[in-house]
Amino acid sequence: MSILLLLLAPGIFAIYLLIRLQICLSRVRYLVDTYGLDRKKLRKLGCGQLKGLRQSIDAFRRSNDAFGLEALVRPYRA
Repeated sequence: MSILLLLLAPGIFAIYLLIRLQICLSRVRYLVDTYGLDRKKLRKLGCGQLKGLRQSIDAFRRSNDAFGLEALVRPYRA
C-alpha cells in the first residue's frame, strides 16, 4: 500500500499545482476582461496579490467609490 502511495503522490501533487495555476490564471483573465487591465503588468503580481487586488476592487465597487476604484486600477491599465 505504501509503495502505491509513493507512486501516486507526485501525480496528485501535480494535479494540485495545476488546479492552483488555473485558479490564478482565471483571476488574471477576469481582471483583464472586466477592467481592461494589462496582462504584462499583472504578471508581476503573485496569486495572493491578485486575490487581494480583486477583493479591493470589489470593496470599492460595493461602496460605489469610483475615484478610489480608478486610482486602484490605473497603474495596471494597458
